[in-house]
Amino acid sequence: MLNLKAFDWKELGRIDLLKAGDELGTPELLFEKIEDETIQMQVQKLLDTKKANETAAYKAAPIKENVAFDDFMKMDIRVGTVLDCQKVPKADKLLQFRIADGLEERTILSGIAAYYPNPEELIGTQVCFIANFEPRKLRGIMSEGMILSAEDADGKLVLIKPSVKVTNGVEVK
Repeated sequence: MLNLKAFDWKELGRIDLLKAGDELGTPELLFEKIEDETIQMQVQKLLDTKKANETAAYKAAPIKENVAFDDFMKMDIRVGTVLDCQKVPKADKLLQFRIADGLEERTILSGIAAYYPNPEELIGTQVCFIANFEPRKLRGIMSEGMILSAEDADGKLVLIKPSVKVTNGVEVK
Protein backbone atom coordinates (compact mmCIF):
# COMPACT_ATOMS: atom_id res chain seq x y z
CA MET A 1 0.00 0.00 0.00
CA LEU A 2 2.93 2.36 0.62
CA ASN A 3 4.16 1.71 -2.93
CA LEU A 4 7.78 1.34 -1.84
CA LYS A 5 10.08 -0.55 -4.20
CA ALA A 6 12.64 -1.51 -1.59
CA PHE A 7 11.99 -1.55 2.08
CA ASP A 8 14.06 -2.62 5.03
CA TRP A 9 12.15 -3.44 8.19
CA LYS A 10 14.76 -1.53 10.18
CA GLU A 11 13.43 1.67 8.59
CA LEU A 12 10.00 1.12 10.06
CA GLY A 13 8.97 4.03 12.26
CA ARG A 14 10.90 6.69 10.32
CA ILE A 15 8.84 9.70 9.31
CA ASP A 16 10.69 10.29 6.04
CA LEU A 17 9.84 6.98 4.35
CA LEU A 18 7.33 8.74 2.09
CA LYS A 19 8.34 11.88 0.20
CA ALA A 20 5.97 14.68 -0.73
CA GLY A 21 4.08 13.70 -3.86
CA ASP A 22 4.56 9.92 -3.46
CA GLU A 23 1.39 8.05 -4.46
CA LEU A 24 -0.04 5.44 -2.20
CA GLY A 25 -1.11 2.08 -3.59
CA THR A 26 -4.68 0.87 -3.60
CA PRO A 27 -5.70 -0.07 -0.06
CA GLU A 28 -6.73 -3.67 0.53
CA LEU A 29 -8.43 -5.29 3.48
CA LEU A 30 -5.98 -7.27 5.55
CA PHE A 31 -8.69 -9.30 7.28
CA GLU A 32 -12.17 -10.28 6.23
CA LYS A 33 -14.94 -9.10 8.55
CA ILE A 34 -16.31 -12.02 10.52
CA GLU A 35 -20.03 -11.86 11.17
CA ASP A 36 -21.55 -13.04 14.46
CA GLU A 37 -23.38 -15.82 12.59
CA THR A 38 -20.09 -17.23 11.30
CA ILE A 39 -18.57 -17.16 14.78
CA GLN A 40 -21.64 -18.86 16.25
CA MET A 41 -21.52 -21.57 13.55
CA GLN A 42 -17.84 -22.26 14.31
CA VAL A 43 -18.46 -22.35 18.06
CA GLN A 44 -21.36 -24.77 17.50
CA LYS A 45 -19.18 -26.91 15.25
CA LEU A 46 -16.54 -27.10 18.02
CA LEU A 47 -19.17 -27.95 20.63
CA ASP A 48 -20.60 -30.68 18.38
CA THR A 49 -17.13 -32.12 17.84
CA LYS A 50 -16.46 -32.04 21.59
CA LYS A 51 -19.78 -33.81 22.27
CA ALA A 52 -19.04 -36.44 19.59
CA ASN A 53 -15.60 -37.06 21.13
CA GLU A 54 -17.07 -37.39 24.61
CA THR A 55 -19.74 -39.78 23.33
CA ALA A 56 -17.14 -41.88 21.50
CA ALA A 57 -15.02 -42.04 24.67
CA TYR A 58 -18.00 -42.89 26.91
CA LYS A 59 -17.37 -45.65 29.37
CA ALA A 60 -20.25 -47.16 31.32
CA ALA A 61 -20.38 -46.55 35.05
CA PRO A 62 -19.32 -49.49 37.21
CA ILE A 63 -22.08 -51.93 38.12
CA LYS A 64 -23.57 -51.29 41.54
CA GLU A 65 -23.43 -53.86 44.30
CA ASN A 66 -25.57 -56.97 43.97
CA VAL A 67 -29.11 -57.00 45.32
CA ALA A 68 -31.20 -59.98 46.26
CA PHE A 69 -33.60 -61.20 43.58
CA ASP A 70 -36.42 -60.92 46.12
CA ASP A 71 -35.67 -57.18 46.46
CA PHE A 72 -36.00 -56.74 42.70
CA MET A 73 -39.26 -58.69 42.69
CA LYS A 74 -40.72 -56.16 45.14
CA MET A 75 -40.74 -53.53 42.38
CA ASP A 76 -43.92 -53.48 40.32
CA ILE A 77 -42.82 -52.27 36.87
CA ARG A 78 -45.65 -51.84 34.39
CA VAL A 79 -46.52 -50.36 31.02
CA GLY A 80 -49.09 -47.60 30.60
CA THR A 81 -50.23 -45.15 27.94
CA VAL A 82 -49.73 -41.41 28.33
CA LEU A 83 -53.18 -39.79 28.29
CA ASP A 84 -51.92 -36.28 28.98
CA CYS A 85 -48.56 -34.67 29.49
CA GLN A 86 -47.78 -31.06 30.36
CA LYS A 87 -45.17 -28.91 32.03
CA VAL A 88 -45.72 -28.24 35.71
CA PRO A 89 -46.22 -24.48 36.24
CA LYS A 90 -43.28 -22.73 37.94
CA ALA A 91 -41.12 -25.87 37.66
CA ASP A 92 -38.52 -25.92 34.89
CA LYS A 93 -37.70 -29.63 35.11
CA LEU A 94 -41.03 -31.32 35.85
CA LEU A 95 -43.54 -32.87 33.48
CA GLN A 96 -46.91 -34.06 34.76
CA PHE A 97 -48.06 -37.31 33.14
CA ARG A 98 -51.56 -38.78 33.34
CA ILE A 99 -51.14 -42.50 32.67
CA ALA A 100 -53.68 -45.22 31.85
CA ASP A 101 -52.24 -48.09 33.89
CA GLY A 102 -54.73 -50.84 33.06
CA LEU A 103 -56.67 -50.44 36.31
CA GLU A 104 -57.30 -46.72 36.53
CA GLU A 105 -55.48 -43.51 35.75
CA ARG A 106 -52.54 -42.22 37.76
CA THR A 107 -50.49 -39.04 37.86
CA ILE A 108 -46.72 -39.27 37.72
CA LEU A 109 -44.29 -36.35 37.83
CA SER A 110 -40.95 -36.73 36.11
CA GLY A 111 -37.93 -34.40 35.93
CA ILE A 112 -37.40 -34.77 32.18
CA ALA A 113 -38.90 -31.51 30.86
CA ALA A 114 -35.54 -30.34 29.47
CA TYR A 115 -35.42 -33.36 27.15
CA TYR A 116 -39.02 -33.12 25.95
CA PRO A 117 -39.74 -29.45 25.11
CA ASN A 118 -43.09 -30.40 23.50
CA PRO A 119 -44.63 -32.69 26.11
CA GLU A 120 -47.92 -32.97 24.20
CA GLU A 121 -46.02 -35.08 21.63
CA LEU A 122 -45.77 -37.82 24.27
CA ILE A 123 -49.56 -38.26 24.42
CA GLY A 124 -50.43 -41.75 23.17
CA THR A 125 -46.95 -43.10 23.87
CA GLN A 126 -46.55 -46.17 26.04
CA VAL A 127 -44.00 -45.90 28.85
CA CYS A 128 -42.61 -48.14 31.56
CA PHE A 129 -43.14 -47.00 35.14
CA ILE A 130 -42.76 -48.23 38.70
CA ALA A 131 -46.29 -48.54 40.05
CA ASN A 132 -45.66 -49.31 43.71
CA PHE A 133 -43.54 -46.39 44.90
CA GLU A 134 -45.06 -44.54 47.82
CA PRO A 135 -46.94 -41.50 46.51
CA ARG A 136 -45.04 -38.22 46.99
CA LYS A 137 -46.20 -34.66 46.79
CA LEU A 138 -44.06 -32.51 44.48
CA ARG A 139 -44.95 -28.86 43.84
CA GLY A 140 -48.34 -29.52 45.43
CA ILE A 141 -49.12 -32.42 43.05
CA MET A 142 -49.26 -36.05 44.18
CA SER A 143 -46.98 -38.28 42.11
CA GLU A 144 -48.01 -41.95 42.08
CA GLY A 145 -44.99 -43.71 40.63
CA MET A 146 -41.84 -43.20 38.63
CA ILE A 147 -41.42 -43.11 34.85
CA LEU A 148 -38.35 -45.10 33.78
CA SER A 149 -35.79 -43.52 31.49
CA ALA A 150 -32.24 -44.21 30.36
CA GLU A 151 -29.47 -41.64 30.52
CA ASP A 152 -27.53 -41.59 27.24
CA ALA A 153 -23.76 -41.04 27.07
CA ASP A 154 -24.36 -37.32 26.42
CA GLY A 155 -26.58 -36.96 29.52
CA LYS A 156 -29.89 -36.95 27.63
CA LEU A 157 -32.75 -38.81 29.31
CA VAL A 158 -34.77 -41.10 27.04
CA LEU A 159 -38.05 -42.75 28.07
CA ILE A 160 -38.10 -46.54 28.34
CA LYS A 161 -40.89 -47.84 26.08
CA PRO A 162 -41.99 -51.20 24.73
CA SER A 163 -40.94 -51.76 21.11
CA VAL A 164 -44.50 -52.79 20.17
CA LYS A 165 -47.86 -51.74 21.60
CA VAL A 166 -48.89 -53.87 24.59
CA THR A 167 -51.92 -53.92 26.88
CA ASN A 168 -51.90 -51.21 29.55
CA GLY A 169 -50.97 -52.58 32.95
CA VAL A 170 -48.83 -55.50 31.78
CA GLU A 171 -45.88 -56.17 34.06
CA VAL A 172 -42.27 -55.80 32.97
CA LYS A 173 -40.34 -58.91 33.96
